[in-house]
Amino acid sequence: MKIGCCTELDNAHKLAAMGYDYFEPSVSRVAAMTEEEFMKAVEIVDALPIKAEAANGLFPGTIRLIGPDADLKAVAGYIDGVFPRLKRLGCDTVVFGSGGARRVPEGFDRDEAWKQLIAAGKMLGRKAREYGLVIALEPLNRKEVNIINSLLEGKHLVDDVADPNFKLLSDYYHLILEDEGAAEVEACGNCIVHTHISNPAGRVTLTENDEADYLSFFKTLKKCGYTGRISFEGKVEEFDMQLPETLKVLRGLAEKAGL
Repeated sequence: MKIGCCTELDNAHKLAAMGYDYFEPSVSRVAAMTEEEFMKAVEIVDALPIKAEAANGLFPGTIRLIGPDADLKAVAGYIDGVFPRLKRLGCDTVVFGSGGARRVPEGFDRDEAWKQLIAAGKMLGRKAREYGLVIALEPLNRKEVNIINSLLEGKHLVDDVADPNFKLLSDYYHLILEDEGAAEVEACGNCIVHTHISNPAGRVTLTENDEADYLSFFKTLKKCGYTGRISFEGKVEEFDMQLPETLKVLRGLAEKAGL
């Protein structure tokens, strides 16, 4: 199993030195780069032994996928600008969390919101295929957004979109906050293409002394035949101290689970 970390380009060289397999930057920040800034980023990544194999934060908060202001033509233009950049940085998986973009406005019809999400998912699937990418839909806990909070709800949307390039992400942090576990992961295993993890007690880095049952998550992924990556995504206070330990813990868990 490849192990990465959600962080910015400036930290990628540190992750490479620690032994991480890849880094996972923010899509919206890549999109916001000027052409000069992006070409400098390309030079940096080309010189590194690791690449940006995945990217998260697909949409900035200014984009709306649901509600009266939803505009898929504008979204498609944004996608056509950033997806080629992601490919150039080595990416093949794009995480679609973006709670702000997919939040259902107060009073807006939920059935209509779901139809809008399906339309957005189909467009994303088509665009991902065009650029040689896959979308990983990330369920976010209900404190962050008011739709697609559970893994099962995420699978429902994936099934409704029915596009081979629109799949699902399982994030251990959100999974625990939504009281889901092995049963839900197993039920969704056939469409999970990417994973995130952090200590759910504060969404922080992992240590050997954590109380969280990470191993059951890893074992269930193994049972599902999962062969993808896992990225740490969470708060880091001491980058140079905490992330090597997190990597050690994740390597140990993957080995124990046979991943």
